[in-house]
Amino acid sequence: MLNLLEKWFAVLMLLYLSSGLTGFLAGDTQQNVWRVEDNPLLLAVQIFMYAVTCGFALLHWRKFASALGAGGWVLALALLALASTFWSSDPEFTFRRGLVVVATTVFGLYFGSRYSLAGQVRLLGWAFIALAGLCAACALLFPQYGIDSQMHRGDWHGILGQKNLLGRAMLVGFLVLWPAKGVLPGIVRGAGLLLCATVMLMSGSRSALVVFSALLLLGVVYRILRARLTTLVPLTIALLAAAAGVTWLAVGNSSLLLVSLGREPTLTRRTEIWAAVWTAISSRFALGYGFAGFWTGLHGESARIAARLGFVARHAHNGFLDLWLELGIAGLLLFFAGYLRALADGVRLVRMSPGRLATWPLQYLACLFIYNLAEGPILRQNNLYWALYAAVVVAAAQAARRAQPAYLIAGRDLHYEDQHSGLPRRTPGRLGDLHPEPGRSAA
Repeated sequence: MLNLLEKWFAVLMLLYLSSGLTGFLAGDTQQNVWRVEDNPLLLAVQIFMYAVTCGFALLHWRKFASALGAGGWVLALALLALASTFWSSDPEFTFRRGLVVVATTVFGLYFGSRYSLAGQVRLLGWAFIALAGLCAACALLFPQYGIDSQMHRGDWHGILGQKNLLGRAMLVGFLVLWPAKGVLPGIVRGAGLLLCATVMLMSGSRSALVVFSALLLLGVVYRILRARLTTLVPLTIALLAAAAGVTWLAVGNSSLLLVSLGREPTLTRRTEIWAAVWTAISSRFALGYGFAGFWTGLHGESARIAARLGFVARHAHNGFLDLWLELGIAGLLLFFAGYLRALADGVRLVRMSPGRLATWPLQYLACLFIYNLAEGPILRQNNLYWALYAAVVVAAAQAARRAQPAYLIAGRDLHYEDQHSGLPRRTPGRLGDLHPEPGRSAA
């Protein structure tokens, strides 16, 4: 019974972190009177959700302790965000947001260590199907709330409040459901894929479509990664050469390419924001302005950027620049240290496991990187995508460390006796172990 409640709580927590349940009320601006910090009800909900998270983490403290080692770089970045209170331009605000981002990271580490890879994908699948259903229902039943009637007339944003947020959520939902064959019932998976794809198209988010197209090409990369080393090296060289050629052509014909995508050369003034942000970064290069301490509207340092641009920006529209702004080069290096390690673990997992499910960590890491080139930010409190990053880092690291991807995917507990040490060790999973037995939970 407790295990079932824990799974339902995990799904509810994922929905909560998507901001879908509180998006209409809890805006992320200091001018919004419905911010969590200023709303007793929403603050109570936040405290309750994270208190339950900590309770479950303590209940499975051995697994959580292993996650602290596997996700050390992720936790270090969250703790740096909290420590930035000491040099933030708004210490009190940074401290509050820093505490919550640490709590969000704790949930990600707990989720990544508590459930097998199949268990994570199953719960994520249900959460994103529910989110897609709620967004579609909002758009169809309450179009005055779920469909944009001003800046992007006719585009859906559902309960998430903005079309790009909806497009990103549906893209990640599609990425979760695609490798879930054998993990979720076939009809549920198929309906979920169709629903996520339809809602993503109705959102009109070009960013989601561009990222989706780029991720489709990674299917070829996964096949190459599983090749023998004698084949892998020349194929990798050929792929890198092709990527360099495509990049050169894209840069040389960027104006034509952007026009074909319905974009202007400034990427909806993103390039202007980046130029202004770089000036601010150079002033506090090492440690930044503190977590959540820069974008404060018409107050503080962000007021200078607003005056230069002629409008108020909420973030840099580039996750890496935002991280640099807030936590300096120190924060950026911490992130890339963890990211590159997770990338290496994900590659190893794909090479050792022929199943489609093993590609989920790499797919999410690629999605996170590509999206943050023109969107952002990366590190945020109460943020589903940051929590998922922490979970993916832990899952990939534990799989690589144990060298038992099939064990993690299927949740098996097979042992054999080590002839030298006499200690029990987990056996490598067979191809048939990539999916759970009928009627047996993989979580």
